[in-house]
Amino acid sequence: MIETFRGAPVEEFGVALGGAALHPVRITEPGAIVRGVIIHGPGDPEPDPDQFALCTTPEAGIPSCVAIAVRESQAAKALAGARQGTAVFVAPDDARWSDIYDRVKLVLRDSFGQLAAHDAFQLADALAVAMGGAVAIEDAGRRVVAFSAIPGQPVDDVRRQGILDRAVPEHVEREAWYARLWRSTGVAEFTDGRESAARLAIAVRAGDEPLGSIWVVGSRETLNPGADEILRRSADVVATCLAHQDNFASSGRQTRGHLVRQFLDRPESAGRALGYALPGPTVLVAFSRGEQDGDHELLDARLSDVLSLQSQRFQGYGLAAVIDGRVYALLPDTGRVRLDAQLRAVLSRRAPAGDQAGKGTIAVSDPVDRLEDLSRTRRQLDRLLALRARIRGEAILGDIVHVDDERDTLLLSEVADATCDIEALQSGTALRITEYDGEHDTAYLPTLRAWFDAGGDVAAAAARLHVHANTFRYRMGRASALFGLRLDQPDERLLLHLQMRLADFG
Repeated sequence: MIETFRGAPVEEFGVALGGAALHPVRITEPGAIVRGVIIHGPGDPEPDPDQFALCTTPEAGIPSCVAIAVRESQAAKALAGARQGTAVFVAPDDARWSDIYDRVKLVLRDSFGQLAAHDAFQLADALAVAMGGAVAIEDAGRRVVAFSAIPGQPVDDVRRQGILDRAVPEHVEREAWYARLWRSTGVAEFTDGRESAARLAIAVRAGDEPLGSIWVVGSRETLNPGADEILRRSADVVATCLAHQDNFASSGRQTRGHLVRQFLDRPESAGRALGYALPGPTVLVAFSRGEQDGDHELLDARLSDVLSLQSQRFQGYGLAAVIDGRVYALLPDTGRVRLDAQLRAVLSRRAPAGDQAGKGTIAVSDPVDRLEDLSRTRRQLDRLLALRARIRGEAILGDIVHVDDERDTLLLSEVADATCDIEALQSGTALRITEYDGEHDTAYLPTLRAWFDAGGDVAAAAARLHVHANTFRYRMGRASALFGLRLDQPDERLLLHLQMRLADFG
């Protein structure tokens, strides 16, 4: 069952949902509160009374809850069979339950609700291990919702291209495959083709409605014994997954991307227009791969899916998406140790290409309580990732950096940006020393840096450069004479140090 954080009166649904997608035919208690939405099928348990039930097969039984939705052709039966206090809505016969589900969720304003009861990627991985072949889960529109990532399992170009495009590519066997698949009531086997390897498949349905399909690369001879039975038994589980998160990895991804962009770019207007608020202390997380590999778009999309699903399932809320080529996630503030462990686990477990796919830097913000602070927080994380890339160079697996640890560096970077037009800071004494060192192969700038870093302690500064203290004093004296330094003057000392530090951000 899918629960939400807020409720809404039935009459709100009559106004918001009225139209071509879903319209009310009976509302007897307009003030009755709806607190969640479920998709109800044959054999499902009776839902809680405050749920909005989308009845896929009303002839199998109509639940007693605050509101139901049925197909238009089933409206008369639903009105006759539903209890008097239940509001009845109808949808066109060709409407998708997943679309209606999303609309109800919007009225409930459940932006951080649990969008799925299952993680389709976990299902795909489990099936791939059980059957011994690479698995893909598709929706009814032939879009790849999830795929397994078990190393060493053979794949063909049809699977590779389908995963990269997140849709089944055109190939000579494709139409024959699907025609046979939808005629089949059980497992269908497809032998090696001109462009594809052998595979087994089974259609996934909710009643008579097609939800999608499961495909495994391999034949009955090459897959583990009992592969047919495993596929048959998994169809109901995958149907539940697809019904609740139908298209989560495609249209759901677009919805999350739109929400995250709204929150990061225009948080104040998004909060007012959409009625959203952060449900609790939240951190913004940004993930950057640095040097991009060929599959980075696919990997980042998968990472955003998994971060969203995991947080919603185990912490109650979470939202992640790829924005401008970078993964951003709004996650519950569960504490640094727990959050870091979660992020590293996701990176290591969700990297189909091996450890290389998990390389990258993760920047984590301070806790955020208000939507309005998200734009500033995003800019802070982007700045931190840029600085980290320049300092560290090549990213390592699961490199995590927190704003709280880099506050001074971030502030200096902002100062560098704010003072970039002040010529005296850009072309002052520090620049002259740098140019002199370059022309004469001297090391006066490193000497001064060591002195500043050691707080004027000559012995400590000399140790940093691995030279004798007297040698260090000589270099400091020469630098003062050559460049007219008056390091006993506080203002001059401050400005020289500032020039040197700002040069690091140029």
